[in-house]
Amino acid sequence: MIFRTIIYLAAGIWLISFPLIAAASGPSSDPNLEALKSLLNELEQTIEEGDRRMIAHPKFLDELRSLVDRYRRKLREIFIFDDFSDGDYRHNPTWIVKSGYFEVTSDHRLWSRVYVDAPAHSSREEEPPIGLILKEIMRSTKKDKREKKKEFVEEQKASIQTLATISPAFEVDLTLVSRSRWGAMEIVLLGGTPPVPRYRLIYRAAASQERPIEIVRRRGSRDYTIESAVKYPALDDGLPHKIQWIRDAQGQMRVLVDGEEVLSTVEIFYRDKFSGLALVNRGGTYEWGPLQVLKAQEAKPH
Repeated sequence: MIFRTIIYLAAGIWLISFPLIAAASGPSSDPNLEALKSLLNELEQTIEEGDRRMIAHPKFLDELRSLVDRYRRKLREIFIFDDFSDGDYRHNPTWIVKSGYFEVTSDHRLWSRVYVDAPAHSSREEEPPIGLILKEIMRSTKKDKREKKKEFVEEQKASIQTLATISPAFEVDLTLVSRSRWGAMEIVLLGGTPPVPRYRLIYRAAASQERPIEIVRRRGSRDYTIESAVKYPALDDGLPHKIQWIRDAQGQMRVLVDGEEVLSTVEIFYRDKFSGLALVNRGGTYEWGPLQVLKAQEAKPH
């Protein structure tokens, strides 16, 4: 019975959804739109019941969950979406490279590499005594050269941005792949004309208590750390990880990694609309995508 209900509900979504997608980008009192929302809720509950009772194949239920998620996204206002499936970041939407180099991979992700050297004290490898002796002897002669190289590397970055009007209540969803041993990457919400950084979500490779995920606010020429994560997920394994950065209408700001909350704070300093999104590589090898920025969901009533 539950399996049959799942099929009927899924078919119902297909039948009534197509005429409503165009209306879903803004507020609407269309009763059919409300019916679609109710149908999605009912299908979601039925899927969970079917999963609990193990009366349908798990893969089939996962496909239905993806269907529900897809139509929920269509019912929300989407400001930016790019899955890089066309192999080109220059169109639909238009990304502008501000510095460095970017390309789209065969896996349909935006790719960037910036070389960076880890500080000497971060090395975990033990050196033989002779290596330590030689290093000490040569330290004075190579110190200036090493410091100049480090300064040069630290100043390097790759930055790319796309412009769009984004509401103060936002949700940034993206997949991140990191193959970095050091360095950092940033997701930046831009504001104003010309666009300048307002908020930056910073992920540092080799995450630790000393290198946490942070949210930083830019005011004028100064940066202010709003909050640092209390968990330090290891994302540098070359596998895709889901990053969500959300601020709702009440100013509750959260960061989730693979569905687990790692940071929570309240931030309402900037109440105006944002004007775009930037991705910044400050050292390391990263891939992004698919990526979307949409209006944050309203809190569900208890």
